[in-house]
Amino acid sequence: DALKEEFQKSNRTKANNILHLIRDFVILGMKELESIKDFVSRFMEVVNQLKIYGEIFKDKEVVEKILISLLKNFDSKIASIEESRGLSMLIVTELIGSFQAHEQ
Repeated sequence: DALKEEFQKSNRTKANNILHLIRDFVILGMKELESIKDFVSRFMEVVNQLKIYGEIFKDKEVVEKILISLLKNFDSKIASIEESRGLSMLIVTELIGSFQAHEQ
């Protein structure tokens, strides 16, 4: 009985952690004076924590979420990337590299 109770408690804790991380993923946005590097680091920390719990995102989902989470002053860079590469085939590392080059 004690083992069963501990297992159920562990499952509830895991489910609760996943819900909090998904909420963080959904509401995460870039802060006003935050660098791309810092934002992506915060963002990928949430994605990686979710992966630990078995929640896997496709590159396309992560790319789209990053793009909609950026500040408005990145709109022209987003348009440029979309024009030159297209967003449907873009992987996360390429997107991050493009923005980091833009930021320097």
